[in-house]
Amino acid sequence: MSRQIGRYAFNAWNDWYSVHKLQSNNMSRTTEEDLVRWEKLALDWVKCNVDAAFVSGSGRTSVGLCFRDNSGHFITQWQQTVISSVEGEAWTLLLAMKEARHRVLNRVQFESDSKVLIEAIHMQRT
Repeated sequence: MSRQIGRYAFNAWNDWYSVHKLQSNNMSRTTEEDLVRWEKLALDWVKCNVDAAFVSGSGRTSVGLCFRDNSGHFITQWQQTVISSVEGEAWTLLLAMKEARHRVLNRVQFESDSKVLIEAIHMQRT
């Protein structure tokens, strides 16, 4: 089920984060406060995370998007393509916006970790 897959992915990411935080801080343990926790969204809002990964030498870019409502339910989509990582970030955001429109989601908060994409969106020039 998508909810179980989403929960498993979230827990795996938290484990990965904890291990890397320990290694970078040379600490022997991580406290509960160090873990990233999902915060419930306002009613009728959906959050959409988009990301792309380019594997050097493979020529492939993996792109994915994940919608999560205020109940924590997931809607995910993933695909591989042959474009640059920057194009992949932009392409994934476009796919997410089209999916939001298709699902008639009116209040969506989009999130990306691509500094280049976010700066391009916030540019004042056309």
